[in-house]
Amino acid sequence: MSQVVNKSILVIGTDLHFCYLMRRYIRESDHLFLLAHPGEDALHRVLNQKPALIILEAETPETKNYQILRELKSDPSTAHVPVILCSWNDDETRGLVEGANLYLRMPILYGDFLATLNNLGV
Repeated sequence: MSQVVNKSILVIGTDLHFCYLMRRYIRESDHLFLLAHPGEDALHRVLNQKPALIILEAETPETKNYQILRELKSDPSTAHVPVILCSWNDDETRGLVEGANLYLRMPILYGDFLATLNNLGV
């Protein structure tokens, strides 16, 4: 896979610890950290900010993150943006079926995060 020029990564989540950890990892990997809450129009944020990658927290009970994932992957303007789905549950099969490019089970270690970026060419 070719290397992506855009260095921004958009995190869609609400858990403060998850978002903080992702911010640290993203900044340490020399990427620009962007944050959106699932209650916002995630599709609109992706279209406006054009991130190289989206990290979607799947553990947000008050939102429908799989619906966000389906919207991202069904819109031709955003379908090409890789999405990493992160969860405490063993929902890898569901996440991949719903359209995630990769699945990371929490807790996420920095080495696994970097390997995932490398696998996606980000």
